[in-house]
Amino acid sequence: MKESKWLKEAPLVILICCPGLVYLYLKHLLPDLLPTHYTVDAAGKWVVDGQSGPLSFVISMLLGSVIVYGALSLPAVLQRLGVAAKQQTIAIGPVFYVLKVGILLLLNGIPVYTMLVAAGKITGGSAAMLAYTGGVFVLLLFNLFVYRLYSRMYHTEGARPLSGKPYIVLWVATHVIISIGPLCILLAPGGLNAGKMIPQFVLVFLAVCGNLLYSVKPNLYLGIRTPWTLRNETVWRKTHRIGGIVFFICGTAGFLATLLADGKQVQYIFITVLAITTLIPVLYSYLIYKKITAQP
Repeated sequence: MKESKWLKEAPLVILICCPGLVYLYLKHLLPDLLPTHYTVDAAGKWVVDGQSGPLSFVISMLLGSVIVYGALSLPAVLQRLGVAAKQQTIAIGPVFYVLKVGILLLLNGIPVYTMLVAAGKITGGSAAMLAYTGGVFVLLLFNLFVYRLYSRMYHTEGARPLSGKPYIVLWVATHVIISIGPLCILLAPGGLNAGKMIPQFVLVFLAVCGNLLYSVKPNLYLGIRTPWTLRNETVWRKTHRIGGIVFFICGTAGFLATLLADGKQVQYIFITVLAITTLIPVLYSYLIYKKITAQP
């Protein structure tokens, strides 16, 4: 079994190495600078607004691929170490693996395609179009993963985290929130302000979650799952009550603030809200757990 798992990961490791191998093969044919970032101009067309040397481009994409690979491999690693629930990992493992493959194909396909075009080995358009079509593919994979995750919760949980309309609302809202970012970027040529709309949608999502968190039952999939909430049902209940209030107030206030803000102010508001809604529930769950366990 262990051997098959390593064999399953081997193609992904090779995929991550592909840009470096292509660079070594083509470096004598590559120009001093490669396009590395694109934006939409006033005419609604994708144009290059960032360049870097081929080696630094490959290294930056390599680091991104390694981080993504590590993050998406973490659930399986935790399961093998006994930290995560085996049934949870098995349930979503196949879809999670496909998602990992899709993202790595996109991250490593862009630099390979860019270098092949720059070296004259193939003819084609800009890497922006590859990212454009690849983004649609990854968007579909993300939605497939969310659908699978929520279906698994609905059909196999002894006590569902949520039931009835709140469950459906959160399910639909999750699909919307993971789709809105890529969709805004894909629709940017039409004049959509993705830099402002994406944070606004996320803030509204936080407010919606805050309104539902108080009724989320202990589970392995959904909610504020810190080591302390998972160990004690009272800590779970108290943390979700406080977390729901924090999410709703910060999400609502942050959204209203972005309506009056512009440019970098929106990003500052967004980052501040994310920091508050992350730190307060985690810190509170730890403190309340220590208080409860210290009682005789």
